[in-house]
Amino acid sequence: MSRGRKYRRPPVVEALCELFLIGSTWDDTVLGSFYDKIKDQFPRKRQLQIYEAKVEFAGAGGTAAGVRQKQPRMQFLTESGDRLVQVAENLLVVNQLVPYPNFEKWEPLIYSMLSIYCELANPKAISRVGLRYINRVVIPQPAIHMEDYFTVYPQLPKGMGDVHGAFMVHVELPFVEKDHVVLVTFGTTPTQKEQEIAYLLDLYDTTPMSNTTLSVEQLAAHVKIAHENIETAFEGSITDRLREVFEPEDNE
Repeated sequence: MSRGRKYRRPPVVEALCELFLIGSTWDDTVLGSFYDKIKDQFPRKRQLQIYEAKVEFAGAGGTAAGVRQKQPRMQFLTESGDRLVQVAENLLVVNQLVPYPNFEKWEPLIYSMLSIYCELANPKAISRVGLRYINRVVIPQPAIHMEDYFTVYPQLPKGMGDVHGAFMVHVELPFVEKDHVVLVTFGTTPTQKEQEIAYLLDLYDTTPMSNTTLSVEQLAAHVKIAHENIETAFEGSITDRLREVFEPEDNE
């Protein structure tokens, strides 16, 4: 994932770019028109219903809990299901699933989908950009010393021993340039085989957009910085021993 560092077996299971927009002109025709423009590339479609937990505080210490149904979003998928585009009012998400090619091949899709969205919904601005990479790291061993493969892992007091079970670590890393923040979530995940161990390394770069325009060039600058930040966080989280598992390509 790093600049100048490529892998033959990258651990990426999903990459996605979220664009949170404001001021879109929205009606029932937008989704149909969007599909008409991309159906040759994304012929499959499905509706995703979103629910949100809601807790209200009443007087005398009472509370009321419930679930609120949010606006549904449409998902448009390739025939093989390796890419999808999610569309709702003031929201555009572009996902790349397995097999992940590389950033240079996936990135143009973000801007082409945004161009169509702008043509149909005419949003006034992008309020926030999120770039996320979910990595599933599988090590073909039943147990490991964490420090041999990772630089981020739970550390226990000496009196508690050095053996632990399932875990999750969540860290927020502020990056100086343009108010970017990378959220690092690292933890265990179920495996498919007994003689292996698996982890999820979830990296999410988010930044508010200060510009009031929808220039692709301005967005591309933010996305590239976000990708560089994620690369830095990824490479900083692993050791050379784990890099060998991913099979680095020769950088010639």
